[in-house]
Amino acid sequence: MNHLRAWVPALLPLAILLAWNLLGAPSSSLISFFWAAVIFYALWVGWHRQEALRFRVWFREKTTRIPPVSSGIWEETFAEGYHWRRHQEIRQQQLNRQIMQLRDALQTLPDALLLMDEDGRLLWMNPAAVELFHLHWPDDLGKPLSFWLRLPHMQEFLKGAGPGNLAVQFPHRPDAIFEALRYPLGDAGTLVLFRDISRLRQLEQVRQDFVANVSHELRSPLTVIQGFLENLLDGPLGQDEEAGPQLRLMEEQGKRMQSLVEDLLSLARVESATPDPQRCETVFVAQMVERTRESLMTSIVEKSLSVHLELDFGLAVFAEPLDIHSVVQNLLENAVKYSPRGRDIYVRWSMEEGRLALRVRDTGDGIPREHLQRVTERFYRVDKGRSRRVGGTGLGLSIVRHTAERYAGSLQVRSEVGKGSEFAVFFPVDLARYGNSWQEEATEDVIKVS
Repeated sequence: MNHLRAWVPALLPLAILLAWNLLGAPSSSLISFFWAAVIFYALWVGWHRQEALRFRVWFREKTTRIPPVSSGIWEETFAEGYHWRRHQEIRQQQLNRQIMQLRDALQTLPDALLLMDEDGRLLWMNPAAVELFHLHWPDDLGKPLSFWLRLPHMQEFLKGAGPGNLAVQFPHRPDAIFEALRYPLGDAGTLVLFRDISRLRQLEQVRQDFVANVSHELRSPLTVIQGFLENLLDGPLGQDEEAGPQLRLMEEQGKRMQSLVEDLLSLARVESATPDPQRCETVFVAQMVERTRESLMTSIVEKSLSVHLELDFGLAVFAEPLDIHSVVQNLLENAVKYSPRGRDIYVRWSMEEGRLALRVRDTGDGIPREHLQRVTERFYRVDKGRSRRVGGTGLGLSIVRHTAERYAGSLQVRSEVGKGSEFAVFFPVDLARYGNSWQEEATEDVIKVS
């Protein structure tokens, strides 16, 4: 409708000229009217050109708020332009207000925030960062952040190498532990956050000490109780039809509690500190796997399991023997416990892609996808009823994960329901050692027990 209204003045003279011609008007009158129409068209185009220039000048001039007076279609155009510009101004004010609120929130944040460009130069910082690094605002803008953080691992962290978080201590704040987090923002640069986690570390240490102390204190009374139960079971009371089953149940539950205490102590030990170089030895994992397999032979025979070993006997790891034994024992025990009768278990120890790898794979029921992220948590059970029946404590995989992380390694879990699970423990290549492992007897690569 607006387009039709705009063209009515232009088409009106042409319509009159055509009607006049059809009515038989003389040629001289037609020529005169034609030139009058041309003059009208020129004036009409000139007026529109002038209004367009006025509109452009008014629209570009932000200080002029009220549109100029016009008529016709340009009156509506000026009105629409005015409303659109008002809408944009309101949106801009809202956006500026939100930006100011976000800036004020970041300014008051206790964590140190820094924004770097792709070359590592400072673009922005909040007051907490200025105080932490003793920066000068705004004089230090444009300078590389690595100028203040000269440690090699911090240099790699700022360049984007390695993990996205890092624990760090600063010389002028020896009592505080900071967690550095890196968030790439694409073309906008990189946001680096330094968060004080001293309180969290302190609480974690209190928790670890509490668990370790309680577990240690429980060990002695449990040992005494187990000893008296064994004496009672060996005596006449153990043969009694009524008291005997009750004593055996007490012994079973006592052993379960003792196993839980031992696992808690093992977990507290691997969480407490880094490995002690004085206690580290060259551990031949292949031998340890074979010995663990022999200790589980009774369960393997009872369930008719097939155990397949692919072990590099000349490859060893430099670590505390107790740690490696915990890893091997827990992985193989889980594979035997949770594998149905007649299934296969595969154990492999080798060098893979520049790292040491111990893989234990079973062909059991598998773990549902929703549980994979939590199977390494303390006391987490996929099937609580089944775990209690087989006697698990819920700490085995947690011990394995923390032991691997203690040596800067990792635990990888893969599983598919109905096809089984694979647990792979990786250790850094700098822990690798080579030698001739002592074997009591020649062992085949594949051991099948039926």
